[in-house]
Amino acid sequence: STSWLQPSCLLMDDQYVCTVGVDDLVLLTRVENDSIMENLRKRAEQDIIYTYIGPVLLAVNPYRKLPIYDQSHMMQYQGRFQHELPPHIFMVAEDAFRTMVAEEESQCIIISGESGAGKT
Repeated sequence: STSWLQPSCLLMDDQYVCTVGVDDLVLLTRVENDSIMENLRKRAEQDIIYTYIGPVLLAVNPYRKLPIYDQSHMMQYQGRFQHELPPHIFMVAEDAFRTMVAEEESQCIIISGESGAGKT
């Protein structure tokens, strides 16, 4: 069954946040190449380019600018925890900052991908 690929919406902070598939691939009933790729494909078709797999954030390059990097998006992630909001690079930054402050240690974020994949 692919019912998990149907859109679902939640009311968060007085606005609806809709998602397709699962936000975290560890939640798939079958963690297999086909179900992972189908989940990523369906989400990318809806401009949902970020998906977690545990603490790792995967990004699918949309090959165009998306309106998800403005000040209002950034502010939504401040003071929040990983699964409170949909996956986003701002959550990775928030988590690293919080851990840096709490543990008083430097943090490292690894960004990996092929040349031309949109890492910038």
